[in-house]
Amino acid sequence: MNTGQTILAVGAIFLMSFTIINVHRALTVNEGVLHQTRFGLEAVSLVTSIIEEASQLPFDEVSWDSTTLSKDVDDLTRHWLLGPESGETDYATFDDFDDFNGYTFSDTTLQNIYNISCDVFYISPDHPNLKEHNRTLYKRITVTVTSPSTADTLSMSYIHGYWYFN
Repeated sequence: MNTGQTILAVGAIFLMSFTIINVHRALTVNEGVLHQTRFGLEAVSLVTSIIEEASQLPFDEVSWDSTTLSKDVDDLTRHWLLGPESGETDYATFDDFDDFNGYTFSDTTLQNIYNISCDVFYISPDHPNLKEHNRTLYKRITVTVTSPSTADTLSMSYIHGYWYFN
């Protein structure tokens, strides 16, 4: 092998090494993006499921039964009592919207572990992002999902209004 062929062989090895390193770098970046996308999709699905479960429940304990139906805001649950009543341990046993207040649990998928927490509070229509200490005809649930495997946090909210018919 002469000098020219040796230089070409070394150059080819250098180019091949450079190409392999760049391909590996691109695959690593794509894997990270796929992991973040998977977290986002699974987290959105979990939050949406909780919000759908909560939104299908009556507004308050006094609004779920026609015998106790009240049109007076003073009959609604006080803000410090929002949360599950005695015997209600998970969302399968919840019977009104505010039972989700303070509810936390973990959900495990094939890829990840998710920690989910719910916060329910009264709001004013004029300031829907602020907690209201007076009883109103609107409650907001905020569901937050975190995962130990990612630094991301997903938080979504839903506003539930009290409607009644004469």
